[in-house]
Amino acid sequence: MSERVGTSGLDEAALKPTRPVPHSQLSRQRNLEHLLAEGDEILALISSLSCAGLWSWDAATNLVWASKRARSILGLDDDAPLTREAVLGAIHPADRALLSQTLSLNPRPSDAVEQELRVVRLSSEVRWVTTKTYVYRGADGVVTRVAGYVVDHYERKRAEAESIKQQQQITHLTRVAMLGELSGALAHELQQPLTAILCNAQAAQLLTAKAQFNAEELRDILGDIVSDDKHAGQIIQHLRSLLIRGETQLHRLEIGDLVRDVLMLVRSTLSERKVRIETRIAAGIPAVRADRVELQQVLLNLILNACESMSDVSPADRRVEIVAALDPDQGVVRISVLDWGKGIAGDQLDRVFDAFFTTKEGGLGLGLAVCHSIIAAHKGRLWATNRAERGAAFHFTLPVKAREAGP
Repeated sequence: MSERVGTSGLDEAALKPTRPVPHSQLSRQRNLEHLLAEGDEILALISSLSCAGLWSWDAATNLVWASKRARSILGLDDDAPLTREAVLGAIHPADRALLSQTLSLNPRPSDAVEQELRVVRLSSEVRWVTTKTYVYRGADGVVTRVAGYVVDHYERKRAEAESIKQQQQITHLTRVAMLGELSGALAHELQQPLTAILCNAQAAQLLTAKAQFNAEELRDILGDIVSDDKHAGQIIQHLRSLLIRGETQLHRLEIGDLVRDVLMLVRSTLSERKVRIETRIAAGIPAVRADRVELQQVLLNLILNACESMSDVSPADRRVEIVAALDPDQGVVRISVLDWGKGIAGDQLDRVFDAFFTTKEGGLGLGLAVCHSIIAAHKGRLWATNRAERGAAFHFTLPVKAREAGP
C-alpha cells in the first residue's frame, strides 16, 4: 500500500493554476498604452510646429515631463529624468526664485502666471524665455500638478534686432541722399558766415595797424566774428547730427524748436527755388518725447518734396505752409506741410509711402517710406491728402501723452 504524501506544508494557492487575464482586459491595457503613446506624439508634434515647449510637474512624485522642444529651450538632456530641482537648475540664479514659487504647493494670487526668465545653457549662453504656467488642484484645493509652456525669444529678438539695424541703415542712406540734394545750398549757407568772418578779421588787422585806433570799433568787429562763427558752427552741428547713424533717442522736444532747426537748414534752398515759407504754430502746444534728428529728417523731407512739387509753378505762387496745432480730442499734436503744387494723382495717394515707389526721375522711393516708419515708431500717424484749393498736404501726428514718460 503506497504511503500518501501530505500537502499540509504547502501553500494551496500556489498549487492552483494561474488565472488567465481576460482578453478584454489585455485589449483595454494595450489601447491605453497606444493612446498614451499617441498623446505623447501629438504633444511633440504640437510643440514642434510652434515655438513653444510643453512641460508638466507632478506634485506627488516631483517628476517633470517635458517635450523635446522644452528640453532644447532649457538646455536639458533629451532623455534624462527630470525633477523640479533639475529644471530650476537651468534657470538663471537671479530668476530662480520666480519659478520656484510657481513650482510649489504654497498659495498664490493666481493659478495662471506668465513670467520672463533667463535660461543658462550648457555653453554659459544666457537667453530670455517666456513661460506661462497653469496650476491644477484636487477636490481639497491642494495643488496636484503644474503645467505650462516655454517660448524661446532668441530667434525672434535676433530677427527684430536685424530688422532695426537694416532700418537704421536705410534711414541713414536717405539722410545722406537728402543732404546730397542740399549740398549746394548748404555750401552757400556756410559761405555767408565764413566770408563775414574773413572780412571782419581783415578789417581788424587794418584797424590795429594804425597808430591810433578806436577800441570800441574793434570790439564790435570781434563781436561780429564771434557771432558769425557760432552761426557756422550751428550749421555744421545740424549737418553732423543728420549724418550720424545711431539708435533712436527720445528726449523732450518743442515743436517750435523742431521747425526752426529745419528751416535753418533749408533756408538757402527755399531762397534759390524762390519758395516762400509760412509757419503757423499754435500757442501752448505741449512738448513731446521724440528723437530730434529723426523728426528733423521727416520735416526736412516733406519740405523738400513740397518745393519739388512746385517746380512748374510760377515763382509768385510757390508757397509752403507749416501748420502745427494741438488736437485735444485725439490727444495728439498735428503738424502739416502744405504746398501749392499740382497735387497727387488719386491712384497714388495710398502708394506714396510704399518702399521704392516714386514719381521722381531718378528717385529712390525710400524717403516717404522711411518717414512713415519713423512716425509709426513714435506712435504717431503720417498720411497725405490733396487740398481743396490746390496742391497737396502731408500731415503727421505725435501723441501728447508721450511727454509724460520723462523729462
